[in-house]
Amino acid sequence: MLHTKTPTRTKHVPELTLLANLRMAALVAGEKVSQSQRVQVRAAELLKHLCTALPSPEFQAAYMNRAGELGNGLVLRVDHNMSSVTIRRVTADNVISLHKISVSTIKGGQQ
Repeated sequence: MLHTKTPTRTKHVPELTLLANLRMAALVAGEKVSQSQRVQVRAAELLKHLCTALPSPEFQAAYMNRAGELGNGLVLRVDHNMSSVTIRRVTADNVISLHKISVSTIKGGQQ
């Protein structure tokens, strides 16, 4: 589900918290993931953290440049330059509809 069940390193704690927040926002948003203000805010928080603290090796293996499971029916992908988050929702018919949230980040500054 998330890249780790129990944080073993201090770097995992904020990542796990941000991923859990994003997952919950996406689950609450339902089919309207791309229009949800809450999902966009959570995605921006995740990207800001990744740009300032750099992702852990486990996060990179699970979500960077590949789709990793975020929850039941949700898949998360962060692009290699950490400028956008893509959330895919898998339906019961195994049809994937792509909801892309592009959040521009400025390294070392505010959005």
